Amino acid sequence: MDNRDFDRIGEIVTDLTPELQKLALDIHGNPEMGRKEFQACKWQMELLQKYGFETEANFCDIETSYKAVYKGAGPGPKIAMLAEYDALPEIGHACGHNLIAMISVGSGIAIKEFVDKYGGEIHVIGTPAEETQGAKVEMAQKGAFKEYDVAMMAHPFEQNGSSINTMAVYARRFEFFGKTAHAAASPHEGVNALDAMINFFNMVNALRQQTKPDARLHGVILNGGVAPNIIPDYTEALFYVRGNKVAYVEELLEKVIACAEGAAKGTGCTYKVSKAEEDFKDTDSNMVLSDLACDQYEKLGHQILRAGRAVMPGSSDLGDVSYECPAIQLMCGMGPLEDGSHYGAHTVEFEKKACSPEALANALEFVKAFTMTAVELLTEPSHLAAIKKEFETEKVDSILPI
Repeated sequence: MDNRDFDRIGEIVTDLTPELQKLALDIHGNPEMGRKEFQACKWQMELLQKYGFETEANFCDIETSYKAVYKGAGPGPKIAMLAEYDALPEIGHACGHNLIAMISVGSGIAIKEFVDKYGGEIHVIGTPAEETQGAKVEMAQKGAFKEYDVAMMAHPFEQNGSSINTMAVYARRFEFFGKTAHAAASPHEGVNALDAMINFFNMVNALRQQTKPDARLHGVILNGGVAPNIIPDYTEALFYVRGNKVAYVEELLEKVIACAEGAAKGTGCTYKVSKAEEDFKDTDSNMVLSDLACDQYEKLGHQILRAGRAVMPGSSDLGDVSYECPAIQLMCGMGPLEDGSHYGAHTVEFEKKACSPEALANALEFVKAFTMTAVELLTEPSHLAAIKKEFETEKVDSILPI
């Protein structure tokens, strides 16, 4: 990237700063839950329309999603920026999705000048409900991301970091069905669904010894019976099955279901397994793209932690995107608290930092970095060739968690 493009990016972001900061603060001050982000969606679409994007509401038949497209004068790479903007109950934007929207919308607007100059397309995709139903999963199932050469976003965090890898997770509801009886007078006439549930948990606990280090099997009993003197005829539990790769999670889930089957047979009960929440694949970040974006951020004079292929112990609906096209999710640092103490996502402290001057200022630096990354992709074909090679041929089978 030549100095003229570098200087021009700085000018564009400086000019956009008031509107982008207003967008972030407006979304922060008006927290909306997943699939109900009507105002946040409207604000983003209006700003993108102002800068010449063609917008499509209700993208993939999801009411608070959108797709905004700007096509350059000639052919070239097709780049997607992914926006999130849903909040959490009671604590609002305690995951900083207002900043994600700001970064992705701002990057899209800044990149448009360069797809005009060099050829290509820039798309901004509004993806609701990351905290709950994970709209990216539904979008991926409908093929929404297959057309892109790359998809990029940044998530707020305490410090700057390269693209995170996350765990795959399958959520399942397990139900056991028995027969009631008086627990003192005629227990022999009952079929105890609670015994089945307890045996199920014990069998899962025994299973843990034979799992890989990255396996996570965690569940809670939602219904264990109604009274001690009644043999329970119904029990219910919710389980999360996690692992670093989705293929292993599918293998683990089969074993957990076998535990439920054995527990049911051993107690004379029947059982049912059903999907409780949306399944998330692991995020398989494209390391070539992540390093390229980190390089651009460092050119702005900042430091960024490069974690490589380490896996964070959580899950994200970006995982499903990463199986459809090369994708990254950098960490946009918001800095420590005033007293220097640390804080985590989904806390009151995080919510306050997500509208702080420090967080807003660094989000603008990420807008610059993503725009610089896009210019590299538009002007240097070798970058995209390396990114695609990794995506197609270099999947990692086993990753240990941090």
